[in-house]
Amino acid sequence: MIDRCGGWKRCGKLWAARGAVKSVDPVPDGARSWVAVPRFARRAILVGVGVGVCVASPATGQSRGLIIRGLSFSGNRAIDDNTLRISIATSQSTFFARSPLVRWLGLGEKKYFNEIEFRRDVLRLTALYRQGGFVDATVDTVVRRTDRDVDVRFTIFEGEPIRVSSLQVNGVDEFVPAGALSAALPLRVGDPFNRLLMLASADTVRGRLADRGYPFAEVYRNFDVDRVARTAAIEFDVDPGMRATVGDVEVVGAGRLDDRVIRRTLSVRPGQVFRQRDLYQSQLDLYRTGLFNYANVALVDTLGTAAADSQVDVRVRVLEGPRQRVRLGGGYGTIDCFRTLASWMLLDFLGGGRSLELKGRLSQIGTGDPLGGGFENSVCPALSDEDVSRLKLNYNVTMAFRQPYVFSRRTSATLALFAERYTEFQAYLRQAVGGDLGFTYRARPDLPITVSYGLSYGSTEADPANFCTFLNVCLVEDTIFTRKLRRATLSLAAVRDHRNSVLNPSSGSWLAGEVRFSAPVIGSDTLMQFTRGTLEFAAYRRVGRQSVISVRAKLGTVLPAELGPTGGELRYVPTEERFYAGGASTVRGYGQNELGPQVRVLDTVITRQEQQNGQPVTVVDSVIRTSPAGGNDLLLANVEFRFPMPGFGGKLSGALYVDAGRVFSRGSETPGPSGLRVTPGLGVRITSPLGPIRFDVGFNPYAVDESPLYQKQNGELELVIDPYRPSRSFLGRFRLHFSVGQPF
Repeated sequence: MIDRCGGWKRCGKLWAARGAVKSVDPVPDGARSWVAVPRFARRAILVGVGVGVCVASPATGQSRGLIIRGLSFSGNRAIDDNTLRISIATSQSTFFARSPLVRWLGLGEKKYFNEIEFRRDVLRLTALYRQGGFVDATVDTVVRRTDRDVDVRFTIFEGEPIRVSSLQVNGVDEFVPAGALSAALPLRVGDPFNRLLMLASADTVRGRLADRGYPFAEVYRNFDVDRVARTAAIEFDVDPGMRATVGDVEVVGAGRLDDRVIRRTLSVRPGQVFRQRDLYQSQLDLYRTGLFNYANVALVDTLGTAAADSQVDVRVRVLEGPRQRVRLGGGYGTIDCFRTLASWMLLDFLGGGRSLELKGRLSQIGTGDPLGGGFENSVCPALSDEDVSRLKLNYNVTMAFRQPYVFSRRTSATLALFAERYTEFQAYLRQAVGGDLGFTYRARPDLPITVSYGLSYGSTEADPANFCTFLNVCLVEDTIFTRKLRRATLSLAAVRDHRNSVLNPSSGSWLAGEVRFSAPVIGSDTLMQFTRGTLEFAAYRRVGRQSVISVRAKLGTVLPAELGPTGGELRYVPTEERFYAGGASTVRGYGQNELGPQVRVLDTVITRQEQQNGQPVTVVDSVIRTSPAGGNDLLLANVEFRFPMPGFGGKLSGALYVDAGRVFSRGSETPGPSGLRVTPGLGVRITSPLGPIRFDVGFNPYAVDESPLYQKQNGELELVIDPYRPSRSFLGRFRLHFSVGQPF
């Protein structure tokens, strides 16, 4: 059965059939009779009543309890389907409730057809289009019914819109540059005449003036529509009012916290020119301190009381939060196995808004001594390939003290002391104690710049084949590069973060750069000399309503100093300062740290004792252990498309991606993108409070990279084959990664 509502004609027939015109009873004295109403007013009332009856009266024979199996739109080009869906009351059932394959299971949320709301939706869509400048838009409907189900389609005839032919803003030339203001307006010349965007443009003008000291500016909207030419001329006449300065700043709600801490955090000061953005920034900075559960910074004055005054008062309302915070967490990772963290923070430590935090982190629980449990052979199989000497419990214990104000309101300082043991998968084991002192200056609200000095004392254990490859030091017992050394670094880092979310960004961008320098002149050991720089950029953009496309590019380089530990000059980069790539957050077609230079060692492992001819015999197996050597140059690029999967209410999404990267050693390889490895893949994301739980499968179309193969003989490493390339099966080209959080 197919129902069609062709517009006002059918509505008029329905109204007439219901006998809307009846005889008029006498009216009381002083009331106007129906006949006395002017003709044009009577027609307007009749049309309104007819429309009301059409909308409010269900069609004859309407079935109750029909499940909406489908909802679609056709003919719409100016407004996308998702915007239309959220603008109407009629909505379709979820995937499991409407799919013929699974709906018999009774799963999913069912949406039922409401005839009255459905007819109102026609008016809603028509009004939406007319607000957007499409004054001739009409909406038709097609409804397909069965005994239990209904399928709805809205057919839209948009017509030609009325377009903005000119847009002028009068009265702001001396306050705001005309070019910059026009570029910031949501409504532009040539766009359809959207009334909502016109209101938003007026608010934009008002906001720009408020940021220049005019908090009570008035913007009057004028427009002239030519329906024949289909054009609209728009003018904004601006009355800026008086320029205001900040008068009194009142703080309300402070308890144990000193008012001076709050006032020092504010960007707004008595006597300065009023700027609306200072109120927003002050509110954001109050939340950043972590001291408040609620903060609001707003004007006390209103237009009626302060329009003629050149001073405005500001009121700051706060609600203090708890002074102590405890955080506990745990999880699982492919190369971390089981992990846990805990922290305790004391806010307003010693007064003045200072804070003290103690935090600890453990990983490789169940695989590394002293908390080993043999999990590397069961629930954490990725660690079964790790060198036993480096398969240890990773830990980090840190105490950090933060001083929020140093030299100026924009500068803060942090002093941290730490002890750690950290394993880079199959590459090295780092054990150290030390501390860092850093100063952060907010050049802009979204641009913190940090200068820090770090000093640590510790050792780095790596496969001896690394030293044999890079230094020609091939004696296994030679520990000149693995002994405890002093490392001092001087760092400069800047971050510009415009992402809308840290855990799951869908719009905005992120840019970060860092330079680190280490040399004896600042306290390093002579074997710890390098200059290391990285630059990373990521951008995110919505495609449709819920899909996101994200891109990332990262560059890195290390400039080593000349060393002379073996009797000759050489250039050497410490193992922990080299670049490594491959894994869940870089190039997913490779395993963790598999991309880039590698060395392999033919090792012997005693596996069992057997009896042969009545005599005990030791059976020895040979295994080849791979160790990433890292590089001093890094190129990395990623493109990922994330999209919601139907039927899961936004809780489950898919991803298609292409990763590209290269790690190489300058001098032994040709620099540039010619050796990039490009690997495609797909993944699944599950929404969680900690960020998306991520499963990715990457495909590697390349053969295994060549590398030198060494063998231990009499305490010395001997080169067996160079180059050596092991074989790989087809299934070995796929890499599965499990982690929490987006890759970038």
